Amino acid sequence: MSAQEPEAMGIKEARKGIRAMDEAMTWLLRIRDGSLSERDLAEWTVWYESDERNKRAFDEMQEFWIGSGALAAGPAGRERIQGLLDEGLTRLQMQPARGVGKRWLVPLALAASIALVGFILHALVPKPVRPASSVPTHPTLVRETLLPDGSRVELAPMSVLQVNYTSTERRVVLRTGEAYFSVIHDPVRPFILSVNGVLIRDVGTAFNIRDADGRTMVTVVKGAIDVVSGGKAGAIRVTAGEQVDWGPDARPALTQADVARALSWRDGRLEYVAQPLASVIADVNRYAHRPVVIGDKSAGEILFTGTVFTRTADDWVQSLPNEFPLELISNGGASLVLASRPASRNPPGP
Repeated sequence: MSAQEPEAMGIKEARKGIRAMDEAMTWLLRIRDGSLSERDLAEWTVWYESDERNKRAFDEMQEFWIGSGALAAGPAGRERIQGLLDEGLTRLQMQPARGVGKRWLVPLALAASIALVGFILHALVPKPVRPASSVPTHPTLVRETLLPDGSRVELAPMSVLQVNYTSTERRVVLRTGEAYFSVIHDPVRPFILSVNGVLIRDVGTAFNIRDADGRTMVTVVKGAIDVVSGGKAGAIRVTAGEQVDWGPDARPALTQADVARALSWRDGRLEYVAQPLASVIADVNRYAHRPVVIGDKSAGEILFTGTVFTRTADDWVQSLPNEFPLELISNGGASLVLASRPASRNPPGP
């Protein structure tokens, strides 16, 4: 092999990486603006699965979009992103010609896509501005994520998803939290969500799922889902306007849903009707600056009906002893303990 061949190979690999990033951004923009037909999505799947370089490029572009807070959205968003992309690609394409040593050509090829994402992120993401008040700012209330097939999911804070897509199925695990899914139906590659040992199969739908203190509730907004809990019960078909919920020791139960209440968290409200405080606190902890630990079973079993505004979750927690026979105890750490108040400390009746 001549001395020039390794250099030529390095430049070739770098150009492949750059081309993959260019194609990944094009696909991502098309998926997000909803312009893909089913045939287009099939082509995207072939492109995505055909080369590890393509997978890496698309995943990095998707992480960039999520990390930027979708700042590219709006009438001029596509043009703004494309302009930054073109400038980044130009910079990367020029690098091999700047006297880069031969031993650095292969690392350059591997780093090209990461460098491009870093360049665009630096240009798009605004620098943090310290608020006038010394009170810490609240975390983002709703984080939207685009899944590899174009399906969308909105996540509440502290919610954790695990995604594993293959050529035969799309499998997602909700580890904790709350999420709203808008799923693109694909009969060839079913969408399967797993939570607390229960499988949820999409039948072309939009649905909300909430997991708190071992209790799970799924509300279907559009279409239908099949819920499979094992045993001999088989699958439960849940259609729009219905919900299914279950706890650690209970089978899924089907009821009519209050869809507006189930989705209120996306607008900064948590609404409850006769829900155990343990379950409510599990939700509120995703928004509070100082998490709360339930100190005893009696405290967690108190039923709560009302609304918690996520931006004032800490104030709501502090108000609980005024509404219920409870007390808040500082454990000396980063959390608070919510416990039943001894009868001797309860105020006398009227």
